[in-house]
Amino acid sequence: MTERRLGLRARVIAAFAIGALLMSSLLSIVTYSVTRAQLTESREEDAFVSAENTAVLINNALSSTTQISGLVPIMSQVLVPTGTLQGMLHNTSSAFVDSQLSLNKLDPVFVNTLRAGSAAEMTFRINEQPYYVVGLPLPRAQANAWYLHAAPLAEVEQDLNSLLPTLAGASVITTVLGMAFGVYVTKRLLSPIDEISEAAGLVAAGDLTTRLKSGGDPDLNQLIESFNGMASSLQERIERDSRFASDVSHELRSPLMTLTGSVAVIERRREDMPEKAQIALDLLSTDIRRFKLLVEDLLEISRFDVGAVQLDIEEVMLGEFVHQAIGAAVARQREVPIIDNNGSGGLIVELDKRRIAQVIRNLSENADKYAGGVTQIRLGHNGDDIRIEIEDEGPGVPVDERELIFERFARGSEGGRRGSGTGVGLGLSLVTEHLRLHGGTITVTDRVDGLLGSCFVISLPGVVVG
Repeated sequence: MTERRLGLRARVIAAFAIGALLMSSLLSIVTYSVTRAQLTESREEDAFVSAENTAVLINNALSSTTQISGLVPIMSQVLVPTGTLQGMLHNTSSAFVDSQLSLNKLDPVFVNTLRAGSAAEMTFRINEQPYYVVGLPLPRAQANAWYLHAAPLAEVEQDLNSLLPTLAGASVITTVLGMAFGVYVTKRLLSPIDEISEAAGLVAAGDLTTRLKSGGDPDLNQLIESFNGMASSLQERIERDSRFASDVSHELRSPLMTLTGSVAVIERRREDMPEKAQIALDLLSTDIRRFKLLVEDLLEISRFDVGAVQLDIEEVMLGEFVHQAIGAAVARQREVPIIDNNGSGGLIVELDKRRIAQVIRNLSENADKYAGGVTQIRLGHNGDDIRIEIEDEGPGVPVDERELIFERFARGSEGGRRGSGTGVGLGLSLVTEHLRLHGGTITVTDRVDGLLGSCFVISLPGVVVG
């Protein structure tokens, strides 16, 4: 199974977001580490100075005969920062001002360092709280003794903990800003691609005059020039082919008129001909009529291809116009009912009468040839848009042919039999072109009443004026 990859736009935005997240996370880690080091160092420096000053005061208050037990009252009289724990360590004993501090709560490494005869400092936890502990010797004590000064670091830890949400929030904001910047950058970077895509869509829709403007970007100029060159070549090729079809059709009209006139003369003597000659004459007349229709349709199609068509807009009453158009389409034995929904027949609409009448005529003739004729026409509207639905009672159009039948020279499964009529496969294609000029469309569905047959739906937007 093929893996679905993210689009270029999504990948660029994701790259900016991930990059912003990584950078903000790195900066947050660095900021946290530097802040932690600075706060801890500052607190430890203050604690060490306080410990030194306190040790000097205690040492000055001692005499050579002072016992270890007599040091506690002296330490109690010394002012130290709030939360500081004090104690005294002797080679063989210890004494502490605060009950929170005891010998078994001191780090063994710290104690051994002191008893080895030197001062010591260390950070460790006492009663689950962080402390910076300083041990300084007291030279005037009776025997080897050290003053213990434990400064709390809980405030530093709280400050650092409060900093974490701020850094996390900054990382999130930076990531969002990075994503927003990625959206902006991709919009700027991909706007030429969007323009090329839009232009390609216009060319595919038939607007061969579409060209891209050079934006002065040397990296894109070659692509723009190639696209414009391709569009120009395609336009020239289609115009050349259209002119060829038009020229051929024009050239064929003269000999076709001669053939038509000659056959008309011969048909006047048809009754005097043998039976086989009459059959041959009938076949010749039928093919000449088909040939004449083909030439006329080719001329009309070529005008569409070269853009040499314009709408002749007139105001008409919809119901009256459709009635006249369907009545003039072909001679018929019965009247086609026209169903007026929502008073649509009384609407005044703007359209090209000749072209829309030809649309209705082509659909009617198509129904007569292949689908038993038109059974009814329904008129409807929605705001300024109108719908004309033409139903027949034929075998219907297979689903896989409902778009194919509107292609040029496509006659469908029912229209492919030579004996089924004189169609040349351009009637429905012309219907599509006439409607496209009006901005309209045509689709084919099954009949809404569930009976066998087709329903051709004409949609013309924005034509209602009253």
